[in-house]
Order: sequence, then C-alpha cells, then structure tokens
Amino acid sequence: MDSLLPLLQMLSHLLIGSFFVFFGFWNIYHWSPIVQVMIQTRIPMPWLMLAIGIAWQVVAGFLIILGIFVKLAALSLIPFTIIAVFMFHPFWKHRGEQRVLYLTIFVTNLTIALGALLLLINR
Repeated sequence: MDSLLPLLQMLSHLLIGSFFVFFGFWNIYHWSPIVQVMIQTRIPMPWLMLAIGIAWQVVAGFLIILGIFVKLAALSLIPFTIIAVFMFHPFWKHRGEQRVLYLTIFVTNLTIALGALLLLINR
C-alpha cells in the first residue's frame, strides 16, 4: 500500500488541480454571462474581479497539479470556492428543477472545496 501512496497523491493533485484549471478557462469562455451575474449581485469592478478570480483558479490549479506550494494553493482555493458557490449557485432562490440544478452544482463545488481541504492534511 505504501508504494501506491505517491501515485495516489499525484492523481489527487492532477484531478483537483485540473478541476480548477478547467473552470478557469471555462470562465474565460463564459466571460460575459458571468460578468452580468456579478453586476446583478453588485460585485464592485466585476471585470477586474473576474480576471483576478480566473487567474487565481488557473495559477493555483497548476500549482496543485505540479506539486508546487500545494498547501498554499489549496488553502487559497477553499474560501474562493465557498464564496463563488454562494454567489453563483443560490439554490434557495429557485424552485423546481432550477433549484435541483443549482443545489447539485452547489454541493459539487463544496465537495471540490473538501478535496482541496484534504490536500492540506496530505504529507
């Protein structure tokens, strides 16, 4: 089992880091609708905040993938993810299928935050 530990650690870094890198690029592709949501939720300077958020996701994700400053990158992504999930997926404001969709995305993102949290207890 000890011989599997480095492989599992590398795989966890790859999967968690790739999630953040992927969604950083996803957010670039969906720039306009995201900015509109940010304007509606009264986020100051939404274009700048989105650019900072995307850079944060991509850089921290790559750091995790590459195994560089993993704990710092993971620690920085946990509050980022929690804030973003409450801002972009307010399931409590919706009914029916919309509520189910938002709740599913909400829980999925919190699970990713848990994955980043687990990187903090890793050796």
